[in-house]
Amino acid sequence: MAEGLPPADAVRAQLNRILASDVFSRSDRLTAFLTFIVEQTLDGHGATLKEHVLAMQLYGKGADFGAAVDPIVRVDARRLRDKLREYYASAPHDPVVISVPKGSYAATFEANGTIAAPGIEAATVASPDIRSDGAGAAEPARWSRLWVAGLAIILIGAVGWPAIRRWRARSEPPPVRLLTVTSFPGAEGMPSLSPDGNFVVFTWRGVDTTEPADMWVKAVDGDELRRLTNTPQFHEAMPAWSPDGRQIVFYRAEGNISRGVFLVSPLGGPERKVADEGRSPSWTPDSQSIVMTNATEPVDGQGIFQQVLDTGLRRRLTRSPLGFFDGFPKVSPDGSTVAFARTKLPQSALFVVPIAGGEPTRLTEWGGEIGRLDWTPDGREILYPQVDTSGARVFRIAATAGQTPTPVAGMPIGVNMLSVSQLRAARTYRVALGYGQPDVGLRLIELESVTPKGVFATVTPFCDSTLKDMVGPFSRDGRQVAFESDRNGDAQIWVAGRDGSGLRSVTGPKGGFVNAGSWSPDGRFVAVEGIAGGNSDIYVVSADGGPTRRLTEGRAVDTDPEWSRDGTWIYYASSASGRSEIWKIPAAGGTPVRLTTGGGFEPRESPDGRTIYYVDAPVGNGLSSPATLKQISSSGGADTVVISSVPPGAWDVTDHGIVFVTGYAGVRSTTLGVPDALDLYSFADHRVHRLGELPFPVARYGARRVLTVSRDGRWALAAHIDRWERDILVADNFR
Repeated sequence: MAEGLPPADAVRAQLNRILASDVFSRSDRLTAFLTFIVEQTLDGHGATLKEHVLAMQLYGKGADFGAAVDPIVRVDARRLRDKLREYYASAPHDPVVISVPKGSYAATFEANGTIAAPGIEAATVASPDIRSDGAGAAEPARWSRLWVAGLAIILIGAVGWPAIRRWRARSEPPPVRLLTVTSFPGAEGMPSLSPDGNFVVFTWRGVDTTEPADMWVKAVDGDELRRLTNTPQFHEAMPAWSPDGRQIVFYRAEGNISRGVFLVSPLGGPERKVADEGRSPSWTPDSQSIVMTNATEPVDGQGIFQQVLDTGLRRRLTRSPLGFFDGFPKVSPDGSTVAFARTKLPQSALFVVPIAGGEPTRLTEWGGEIGRLDWTPDGREILYPQVDTSGARVFRIAATAGQTPTPVAGMPIGVNMLSVSQLRAARTYRVALGYGQPDVGLRLIELESVTPKGVFATVTPFCDSTLKDMVGPFSRDGRQVAFESDRNGDAQIWVAGRDGSGLRSVTGPKGGFVNAGSWSPDGRFVAVEGIAGGNSDIYVVSADGGPTRRLTEGRAVDTDPEWSRDGTWIYYASSASGRSEIWKIPAAGGTPVRLTTGGGFEPRESPDGRTIYYVDAPVGNGLSSPATLKQISSSGGADTVVISSVPPGAWDVTDHGIVFVTGYAGVRSTTLGVPDALDLYSFADHRVHRLGELPFPVARYGARRVLTVSRDGRWALAAHIDRWERDILVADNFR
């Protein structure tokens, strides 16, 4: 032992005190972690304790261990530091302080300066072979007693420690392992485990992501597979196994239109419709009620409801703020609390609300989008997937306010939905994971390149990445494009030439900027939507990057900015009046002016600047819920209908007319999985003309804009799901 440090036997004695305490006795993993690093440090190997070494020697990871994907060592080291602080708060007079400094995995040892214990002075401790006549010097008799005690500890340790390790190895549950339950072609998702964890119900669609999904049940540990639904015209979603194991609840949709909530036996057979509308259903612990979100926004707002199955009585639990969506409700095992995600894309936060009624409590900070969540079987924690800079990761958090979430070690990146079983052997349980990250790309279409068969011939990928790239506007001269991408981890606005040259981020590495709305007439600036703290406002950013300028403020949801052709105004949609309406604000800043009174979304200016076109419904993600396209004077007044059926998010204004996405040959591609087409409402004759058929289906993903067109009508940019293979995994032996 180096000079000035407590002797090894004193350190080991202190280690035994710590491990026997209530703080550590219930944590086998942290006990093993602390023991390992203390012994390695005492043996002189502290400098070799790196993250990769600990992962392999302590956790049994392979040589291909990647700390960026699996942060188990960092997470446990942080937990260990917290536990040590907790221990010493309860034992402030222990003779030796063992700690693990931040940035290191080696243990450090020092005498506790608050006491003078036998063998350890209150200040610096001398080595046993050094004699000192100064104050505080070690006495020979004291060192003799210490070495006798140390020898006894060493002898006991030599005999007893291996036995203790063997006992711990036998008592510890088996390690968590990931089981691949499905790896079928196409996308399997939305898993829900049976209460015993032996089966999982999930949805499955083919390789074409526009195909509707059916429900299937598969054994976790075997090949048994059963189809529950076969409805080519409908899409089944969000199945949830009842706690008594007897029923599965799910909702059915046609395109983006809800067709009701149903029950079915896990063995198949007749279905029972229990509600005309609703989404994301889950169960109360007694299997007598379901909680779900409303599919269509009623007059009193979107939210979460509880419905008693026997009586059909429905009771509201939450009312989301305008522009937000409360989703993925899940009732705690004791039936007292509902956890849910409140979302305004691309941001979400985790909330809880008493099932008896009351105001929701936010548990997490606003961050990336949260997916389907669940409670741990003891009801103490919530597991949830959330998008962060690494992708979609699984986190856990105590179900009380003021706690800090931690990433769950060993879980793959790309989980968007999960489900938890009841307790199994050794107080472990299983967690089913919907796994797979979408790759949404952009396609640049030359609208004049139509073949004799009416299909667009010139279609090329635009600034492709392997993550999500979402459509943005062309500059007024058609030479540049602004678009949204999370290729660097956060939603940001990017700018490039139409040929893909000069690609650059213009909103910096952080901030959550989405929806590149419109270019200034001179091409120097872009009006965008910025998301912070669950709120959205309009910002202006230079096309060369740099600081952003905030244009709107307040708790209203402000979105879809559109710059006027003369550069004076920026039109946008805002909920400032209590519902989404079309407003305008001076581009230099100033007082907003309201234009519409009957609701409005997605303002687009006419070529002469005198008219504002807009739709009366928000963007969905199915392109199958048409909206009415209206027009109003840019100075306000009465509105008139232009087209009765236009998909929100999939239309744009050119000098010649209004281009919008429509189904191939008049049928819904969401039903048949066939490509879409582009039509033009002509300003010249006020009729709709077919421009051409697309050689691909437009993406049905998220509440996002999926089509923009250059002002001269020559180029279009559309979103396409390049790849979204999804599988079902199950984490076994989870604790």
